[in-house]
Amino acid sequence: MKVKKTIQNLTLEGESIKNKDGSIIIDGTLKGKVEVECIKCLNTFEKEIDEKVKFKIVKPPYDGFDEEYDIIEQDKYDLEEIIKSEIESIKNDYNVCKTCQNEDFNKEF
Repeated sequence: MKVKKTIQNLTLEGESIKNKDGSIIIDGTLKGKVEVECIKCLNTFEKEIDEKVKFKIVKPPYDGFDEEYDIIEQDKYDLEEIIKSEIESIKNDYNVCKTCQNEDFNKEF
């Protein structure tokens, strides 16, 4: 089944498959922009996102491991919550704005 959902300028689009064990596989892409904060100057900027994602949604508690998929534990399948979680993960990443990327912060004085 095709899925497409946009939250805060970030779109998850792809295919979802329900397995016999009740788990749901989502194979798709995240595209859009997320407002993030530069870790060096603390200014906010929009980060362009275009990445492939592979999720396996399972009911908690889950004690398995999967090398192919990112495991998401949910009692009830909620695509909006998945996207919001991805946005928070992107915001908590090591984000550096273009200005700070071009500056040499390791100069000796």
